[in-house]
Amino acid sequence: MPVRASGLISLTTDFGLHDPYVGQMKGAILQRHPVAQLVDLSHAIPRQDILGAALVLHSSYAFFPAGTVHLVVVDPGVGSQRRILAAEAQGHYFVAPDNGTFSLLLRDQLVQRVYLVEERGLFAETVSTTFHGRDIMGPIAAALASGMPISTVGPEVLPASCVCLEIPVAQVAGQKIMGQILQIDHFGNIRTTIRQTDLRGFVDPQQCQVMLSGQQIKGIHTTYAEAGPGDLVALIDSAGYLEIAVNMGNAAEHLQCGTGDAVEVTSL
Repeated sequence: MPVRASGLISLTTDFGLHDPYVGQMKGAILQRHPVAQLVDLSHAIPRQDILGAALVLHSSYAFFPAGTVHLVVVDPGVGSQRRILAAEAQGHYFVAPDNGTFSLLLRDQLVQRVYLVEERGLFAETVSTTFHGRDIMGPIAAALASGMPISTVGPEVLPASCVCLEIPVAQVAGQKIMGQILQIDHFGNIRTTIRQTDLRGFVDPQQCQVMLSGQQIKGIHTTYAEAGPGDLVALIDSAGYLEIAVNMGNAAEHLQCGTGDAVEVTSL
C-alpha cells in the first residue's frame, strides 16, 4: 500500500549557511509546493563527504513521520553522468544523487523500491549544470511531498544497481574489537565504527579498556557526567555507536585525532 505523503521535507547538504544555496533550494521547493514543511537536518556536512551524509540520513530519518521526503544534496559529481535517484524505504521517501548516499539504507536492506529521476517535466524550466539540488532534486522532493506517486519520476531500477560505498566496520576477535574513527561532530565527540552490538561479548562494559591515540579510557559509561570536567569518557551515542568524548570539552582536539584513526576495545 502506498505511503501517504506527510508534506514534510528534511534537508541535508554540504552547502553551509554563508551562501544563498540553501535558501534558493528552499525557494524552488516552495515554488512547487507552497505549503511544504521544510526541516533543516544539517547543512554542515563536510564538503563532498558522502559517507558523512549517509550516516546523518541513516541515523535520523526514523525520527520523522511516515511519508516524509528526505532530500540529500552532497553532490561532488553534479553535472556529470551520475544518476539521480528517488527511493522508498521504511515508509519514507528519499531523493539524492546516486553516489553512495543510500549506502547504509542498502546495507541494512531497508530500501523497497528505487527509481531513476528522469521525467524532465518535473524539473525546473531552466536546469543549471552546477545546481541540480535546486533545479532537479528540490522540485522532485516537492512533488513527492505533495502526494505525487514515486513511480512518476522515472523507471524503476534494482537497489543492487545503486552506488554503494565501502563502509568501514569493526573487527571482533574474542575479547578484542578493532575499529576506527568514523565521524567527528561539532562538539568534537568522536563516533567510531564500533557499534553497541559489537560489545555483546563483553560481560561487563565497565570492565573493558578503550585505546585511542595512545590514551587509555577505562569502562564504557552511559553519560558524559560520569567523567569529571575535562576528562575522557567512552559511551554509546544516540545512534548506537561507541563514542569517545571529553566532558565539557572537545575530544578530537584533546586527542589530536582524525577520521580513520584506529580505536581498540579490550576486556580487562
